[in-house]
Amino acid sequence: MALRKFAGAGLALAVALAATAAASPAAAADQAAKPWYKKTWNAANVKPCDRDCLVKIGEAYLTALQTKDMSALPFAEQVIATENTGKIQMGTGLFWRAKMEPTAFKITVADPVQGQMAFQTVMKIDGQIAMIAIRIRVERNMITEVEHWYDRNVAPEAMELLTHPRPTLLADVPKDKQMSREYLTYAAESYFDALTGEDGSIAPFADECVRYEQGYQTVANKQPGRASPTPKMPDLNTEMGRYFSKLSTMTCKEQIDIGVFNGIKRIWPHRALVVDQQKGLVATFPFFVHDGVRDQVPGGLQRPQSGAGMVLNLTTMETFGIRDGKIYEVEAFPFVTIPYGTNDGWTHADPN
Repeated sequence: MALRKFAGAGLALAVALAATAAASPAAAADQAAKPWYKKTWNAANVKPCDRDCLVKIGEAYLTALQTKDMSALPFAEQVIATENTGKIQMGTGLFWRAKMEPTAFKITVADPVQGQMAFQTVMKIDGQIAMIAIRIRVERNMITEVEHWYDRNVAPEAMELLTHPRPTLLADVPKDKQMSREYLTYAAESYFDALTGEDGSIAPFADECVRYEQGYQTVANKQPGRASPTPKMPDLNTEMGRYFSKLSTMTCKEQIDIGVFNGIKRIWPHRALVVDQQKGLVATFPFFVHDGVRDQVPGGLQRPQSGAGMVLNLTTMETFGIRDGKIYEVEAFPFVTIPYGTNDGWTHADPN
């Protein structure tokens, strides 16, 4: 009887082992199909994502937008995404539905400390030129956040400055001249403090500082030109035209000093700073609250009053080129305007 029981138990064990062996290939396949963060712990997965790593992920994202194949992208289990401030599901929205083609204009800002990178670029959307900004956050080598902005209202006059980026925004800063993260952050933030403080001395502007907005040079023009991002040149036969013509030749500091930006009630938040020490760049994503033209600045160039002015909220990407402690370049686009009182889709800051 004991021998029979032992034989029966042995047979049951053999059957169980056979079943386990038969199931092993399926179990292995199931394990292989899981993303790395759902597999058995492997210390080899613990690795930093340096600047090159961030740029590689960003470039893969741009490629996926063009091919519509996102299978190779390292998405996290949940990805928060917006397009022109509206919440979207990854794989939906204009960028994933339209035909996307690159051009030669692309500024890349990558921040391995914060795990963020951003592109300020010009692409064709269904054959139409568009100004585009994309921000990507990477955590544990996975994409966790994506923002898309675009503006397809690009006039032919803007294309002169949207064909190739300024070389200084692409070049590396020599290692012995690279600024600290803290300095770059403070310098970039001071730009917005200067605008709302109506005092150009608040920011460390270089005398040669040049701001491009929406593809137009709106400051420090050698000859009178545009002081606002519009294809139309100022009409010198009007008081307002003469005002903007004079503005167009002023420096970055001088324009702020005269109070031309006093219609901006607040610039907040200017979140998600992407600080690229290697390039001397800081990409910012400010939220402008415009509540119309307000009081004139004493001693400033008196602006002819013309209605309420802009009453709206606006978000954009602004990239600052900072070298030798000074702001030399400001590149701002695309402008995405939204109704006054609405927010940017990411924060709960008061939008009024």
